[in-house]
Amino acid sequence: METILVLAQVLALLSASALCIYLIAVLGQFKKDVSELNQRAKPVLENLTEITEKLKSAAGKIDDQANIVRESLQSFKDVADNVVLFERRVQERLEEPILQVASIIGATVSSIAAFFQRYREQ
Repeated sequence: METILVLAQVLALLSASALCIYLIAVLGQFKKDVSELNQRAKPVLENLTEITEKLKSAAGKIDDQANIVRESLQSFKDVADNVVLFERRVQERLEEPILQVASIIGATVSSIAAFFQRYREQ
């Protein structure tokens, strides 16, 4: 019985040793695969970094151009507002004297008409 127990222990130890050797081989292959993946992924990651930098640069340039367009539109709006204000001032300055002259002429014509109407009535 002891012999069977010793034989079982030897068999278990041999199995554990074989499992350890197999795991060492698998881990060695895994290390090789990870190393190969690292070598192949490195250029891709470098290209991705370069692409990201170019995208950042392009986005910055687009943002700058959008700001230029926005400022240009604001300048056009300011000019248009100034033109409208100038037009109002010119209109006020021209209309007021014209209206005064027109009211004077209207009053004069009314007075003359009233004078002639009284003259006819007499």
